[in-house]
Parts: sequence; C-alpha cells; structure tokens
Amino acid sequence: MNFVKLNLNDIGEIMGLQDSVYEHLEQKEVLEKLTKEEFEKCLEQGYVAGVYFEDELIALRMMYIPSMDEEEHLADDVGVSRERSIYSEISLVNPEHRGQKLQMKMGEYLIDQVRESGDFDYIFSTVMPVNLASLKDKFKLGFKIMRTRLKYGGKRRHVLYLPLNEEVECKGEVLNVKYDNYDWMMNAGQGYIGDSLQDEFIAYYKK
Repeated sequence: MNFVKLNLNDIGEIMGLQDSVYEHLEQKEVLEKLTKEEFEKCLEQGYVAGVYFEDELIALRMMYIPSMDEEEHLADDVGVSRERSIYSEISLVNPEHRGQKLQMKMGEYLIDQVRESGDFDYIFSTVMPVNLASLKDKFKLGFKIMRTRLKYGGKRRHVLYLPLNEEVECKGEVLNVKYDNYDWMMNAGQGYIGDSLQDEFIAYYKK
C-alpha cells in the first residue's frame, strides 16, 4: 500500500474527509474534530500519512508533537519525559473504504517513522471509553491503557501509552472489566494496565 505524505496544499481535501466521516457517525461525540489550524500544525510537523483511491483522499492518520508547556501533557500521566513524547492524533477513513485495515496500516507506518527518527521514546493517545473501534485499533498497535481520568475540561478519557524502547509488562491474573464500568476504571483501575479488548470487556493486569 502506498502512503502519501500530505502537505498544506491538501488542507481542503483533509477538511472534506473529516466532514464526510463525521456525517456518517451515529455517535458524533466519538470524533473530536480538528480545526484547520490544528491540521496545519500536524502537517508542518510532518508525521502524517494519506491514502488515495482514484485521485480521492480516502484515509489519513497524523501524529502530533505537543509543546513542552502543554497544560495537560499526557507524559505526566505516566511519569515520563515530555521532551521525548509524541501523540497519536486523528485517524480518518472514508466510510466507503472501511474493512481494509487502513487505520491500522497507517498507524504501523507512522509508528515506524517515529521510531526511525530517533527523536522520541514514547507515543501517547487518548480515547473516549465508548469509542471501542478506536480502542481496539490502539491495542492492536501495542498501546496500553495506563490511566482513565477526566481530561480536556471534564471529559472521560483513557490515556494510552506505547513506549518504543521497552515493553509494558502485563502478567499475572487477568481482570475482565466491562468497557463502560467507569467507576472502577477511574478509581481501582489506576493500579491496573489495560491490555486488550474482547467483545465488550477490557483485560486488565495489576501494575
């Protein structure tokens, strides 16, 4: 599969793809839409992959390098260096082209790009607990849930973490927790690592 490095000239197509994806969502809240300025920032940073089909942009995925002074920097939730951290940002796939694993393939491609740069040790992401498709994607790419907490003005979010130079150990007895058991996740769950999703249950292991 050929991935295209999108640039600022593609912003119109990018905004159009986001609108198309958003319109087809049953649960609109699962997609945190980016502004034109936010897309432009990601494009300037360069960690972006696009997929075209018959001259139409059908999928894209982006990484984002946060500023060192970001108020709710995700590195702080795990206790690692802000300087060596990058975020897995937005991922969009045209509804007519789902089922081709485009999201995961773009993720693997960008993770390889980040690793090869040598500039980062940690990749972070946040996922809304009800967004099981996004959660499944992150688990397949090797991310783990390290915390579930209120972020961005009181919104429930899983904080997911992928270290590039070490393994997050998940061993011992597994605890299967339903994806919407927020009370457990935000309290007892702080002492556990979320490792995978099976049906509606997340497999947790004690830290």
